[in-house]
Amino acid sequence: MTLDDLLAVPYEPDGRSAHGADCYGLTRLARVYLFGKPWMPCHGAVEGIDKKALTQAVQAEAVNYRVAAAYPGAIATAWRAKLCTHIAIVVEVDGRRMILETNEPGGEDHGPRLVPVRAFEHRFLKVVYYDD
Repeated sequence: MTLDDLLAVPYEPDGRSAHGADCYGLTRLARVYLFGKPWMPCHGAVEGIDKKALTQAVQAEAVNYRVAAAYPGAIATAWRAKLCTHIAIVVEVDGRRMILETNEPGGEDHGPRLVPVRAFEHRFLKVVYYDD
């Protein structure tokens, strides 16, 4: 699966596969197929719209990762106050670091897209990057 393939994955609330993925599902796919990293847990019971459950899942998994810089393969977690509201992944396109994301739960409907790191960071109060 290539970056172009991931950009064609339709947004699906709570989706975890190439047939449809939410922000967490797309991040899981990208880590494996673009960076050869191990699968993150599915967390299939966590609905993206439930920010409290999403935050608890991120906090539970964060102990397995280290805080990192925004480099290719790093997971981008977006925060508003104490809630994680979105997750994405850093990729490199033509020598530029970009964020591969799909719809933010409860946000606009755009499907998978590439966003400059700086533009992604400006949308949130805090962005924390993780890698293993």
